[in-house]
Amino acid sequence: MITTDGLNHLALPVKDPQRSAEFYADLFNMEITLSSPEVAFVRTVGARDMIALNRSEVEVVSSRESMHFGFMVEPDQFDAALRTIEEASVRKVSEPSRREIGRYIFIEDPDGYVVEIFECLSPPFA
Repeated sequence: MITTDGLNHLALPVKDPQRSAEFYADLFNMEITLSSPEVAFVRTVGARDMIALNRSEVEVVSSRESMHFGFMVEPDQFDAALRTIEEASVRKVSEPSRREIGRYIFIEDPDGYVVEIFECLSPPFA
């Protein structure tokens, strides 16, 4: 068994790393730690998790049923997240919905990756 300190980064092929980094920095208050025409890194403020954004012409295939990733928000911040999505004119893949662990919405980033934003009211995700 390999004991880890958690997920360090997720690498995504994107058309324009700088544009994608700005999207994540602006929408999710992430810190841009490196930005160039070929690669950019964004990190959650106060954490170690990062997204590596690598220039590529690979066609993105992402959906809420298959490849997507999610950001968890505090329950009292979910409505503010919805307002931010509206104000930034981000494409919604779904309307806000509710399930047992809390509310969620799926959006799309500039390259077509589906991103879930969800509040978590109970384990195992909290």
